[in-house]
Amino acid sequence: MKQNHMLGITPAHDNPDFALMREMGIKWVRQGYPFPFKNEKGELSESFFAADKEIEKFRKEGFEILCSFTGPGSVRYVPKEGKTVYSRAVPEYLGDPSEERYHKLLFEAAKFLGEYTKNRITWWQIANEPDISIFYGPLSEKENINFLLNATNGIIKGNPDAKCGINLGYINDYARMLMREIYAVPDSPFAYLGIDGYMGSWQPGGPHTWKPYIDETAKLSGKPIIINEWGFSSLQWGEKYTDIERKNHYNQDVCYNKYWQITWGRGHTPEEQARYINECLPVFAEHPDVIGNFFFRWSDTNQCWQCGESDCPAECAWGCVDCDQNPKPAYYALKDGIKKYF
Repeated sequence: MKQNHMLGITPAHDNPDFALMREMGIKWVRQGYPFPFKNEKGELSESFFAADKEIEKFRKEGFEILCSFTGPGSVRYVPKEGKTVYSRAVPEYLGDPSEERYHKLLFEAAKFLGEYTKNRITWWQIANEPDISIFYGPLSEKENINFLLNATNGIIKGNPDAKCGINLGYINDYARMLMREIYAVPDSPFAYLGIDGYMGSWQPGGPHTWKPYIDETAKLSGKPIIINEWGFSSLQWGEKYTDIERKNHYNQDVCYNKYWQITWGRGHTPEEQARYINECLPVFAEHPDVIGNFFFRWSDTNQCWQCGESDCPAECAWGCVDCDQNPKPAYYALKDGIKKYF
């Protein structure tokens, strides 16, 4: 049985059932802050205060926080646009990521956030899956690296005790480049490497694919591993529209086809989601380089953030509880596995 392991989840819910969460056995949640300032005067934004309130809500309920600092942006469905577009996550006043001013202001914002939270938050995820084009968007490799380093160094400047890491979307050439350039170097500022994986959904494979993935990333980074995201969608398909009927905006084929071409076991069902969990947890518990895992996610969602559709397999069915927080088989698989292995 593994000791001192970060047992966590991404809540992704406005009002999660804390009693159910505690009963499942988790101790940590992955919550985040947006860019704090709304203008060059340093005025804090309403979204920053809302995020801070959410984080304090979880802390008062007894949960530790793995806190995320915003990335540069993402390609997502934007209701005001009525389509899927790249949306900046930092204000326009920073300028362009090719400019020195952008990164100086980014550093100062991260420094503020480190200072602001220094007695409350130690563990940080910097940006989100910065090896995937959906999240690094128009940034060049150099601009992306500068973003990650300036945000990290800013957090640490504000809180020298902070432990920062990035979370890879999966193992690919871009991910290897990031590990080579910012981890496998003297005086790397990172304390851990986060890895995400959805083998059997977004990537080929299944629970058996986790061990070689962990082995390679631990070796290349030289850091302990936290699995910041892992899971298995419980919805195989949604309603397929013709191009005329559908909204015609999406990032990838799962949104477009409303179907998982990649799968594992008997397909994407609530029962197979639970079986996936049963086979992953012992891998995480037995691997010496893994110091934590955060299941994605607490609840299903009514809308896909990538395409805006309500029945999209891509983003609507990752929860261990449904949209009304009724436990799915995955909930009981997590509860039993946590008790057995941790």
